[in-house]
Amino acid sequence: MRHVLAVLILLALMLFLIARNVAPDPYTFDEADYMYAASLGFAANYTDSPTLPVADFVQTGWARGKDAGQRLALSEEIRASNDVVFYRHWHGPLYLYFLIPVSRLGLSERQVRTVMLVIPVLTLFAIYFGCLWLIPARSGTFAALAGSLLFISGSAAGSTELAPHHLFALISVGFLFILMKFVAGGNRYYWYAAVVLAALAFCTLEVAFVLIITLGICGFVVRRRVGLSWRMAGESFVLFFATVLVVWPAAIYKLSFLKGYLFMAYLALFRKSPWGAEGFFEIWGRRVLDSPLEWAAILTSLILYFRSRGESRRTYPILVYAALMLVATARVLTSLPRYSLLFVPALDIFAALALFTSPRRIVLAAMAILCVLLGVDKSLRTRAQDPRPPAILNYIRENRLEEQTLEVPQDDVPMIHYYFPRMHLHGYTDQNPPSSSSVSLYRGYPVRIQ
Repeated sequence: MRHVLAVLILLALMLFLIARNVAPDPYTFDEADYMYAASLGFAANYTDSPTLPVADFVQTGWARGKDAGQRLALSEEIRASNDVVFYRHWHGPLYLYFLIPVSRLGLSERQVRTVMLVIPVLTLFAIYFGCLWLIPARSGTFAALAGSLLFISGSAAGSTELAPHHLFALISVGFLFILMKFVAGGNRYYWYAAVVLAALAFCTLEVAFVLIITLGICGFVVRRRVGLSWRMAGESFVLFFATVLVVWPAAIYKLSFLKGYLFMAYLALFRKSPWGAEGFFEIWGRRVLDSPLEWAAILTSLILYFRSRGESRRTYPILVYAALMLVATARVLTSLPRYSLLFVPALDIFAALALFTSPRRIVLAAMAILCVLLGVDKSLRTRAQDPRPPAILNYIRENRLEEQTLEVPQDDVPMIHYYFPRMHLHGYTDQNPPSSSSVSLYRGYPVRIQ
């Protein structure tokens, strides 16, 4: 009963910290594309129809993707084809299976974002009960409370935009708890459960290969103690394949999963700063300043871990996962909270397990409380709304441009296309629109259309 009460208090605190910061803004950038993909329906996302065949995708990308002058025309052409994989940004469809029914409820932008907070709420539950499951008695309770408080007060959990990263965080948290349970006891059912979760992550984001590699490394480390065999490896492959086939069949029979990896390779080879242009130290400076005590707890836990021996080392799967994920996302040069979701929740769990199985619990509990107080302080700050997106949409409606041809900044294309799918849009990346006979939307605010 006390755990139910504790979880309800944590849930109330989390919603207080996060829900009031949910933006009422129109869907822009990635959100607009995800919502448009959701509007195409379950069948389109389950079967990836319509989408460009992989061979044509490679041929078109190789012929036109390297030429900066043809990229905008190529993007415009793909948007006109309603390629559902393109609108998912080449990710798997699992997140869309949750977003589709929510998007059909007729809710406002703020309400849709608020409903989708159910995913980080489930992550909170997974962290709390996962710590209790992994560590018995009072130490497990301390770890559960600490891990939950670190998670809800950190900047990563504060991401409220529509994106699959929260779902990936939920899956990876469950994966790590089950993998640690397997490493500790050698129960093969836990191994197979971890394989299924790795497959679900594969159907969510391309960086799921980190879970697969983590699974392989941990399996290799304990292979003799738990009796892993080549037969078990074959069964794991079949189970992974079968899970993907059920959740995302087009990944297999259309090879849709290849598009995500090919597109990432294209961005890495032919685009400068494809995932942001902030400096490395600037990004990490912001992350630390946004949640200083959270990162202090993580650093302290690492020091204690490498100075300890024996049982505390059972948490090494988290370190393997976090290290691999940090390497995999090294070129993501942006401090947006959603990218921290790929590794920070795992490090929060690691800190809780490392710190609260040590004798210094009172001091560390005070640190966790201070983390929450900092989170409350951040939540009380006023969030400035960008007036430009709603002004653009209102201008188009008031001037009845819904079916007109319009030249717009490329960053505005996803938003305008989602709200006015019958418009004909031509994106531009220069400071000013190219001279043509089309009506042009200028950058900046107030909105100017000529």
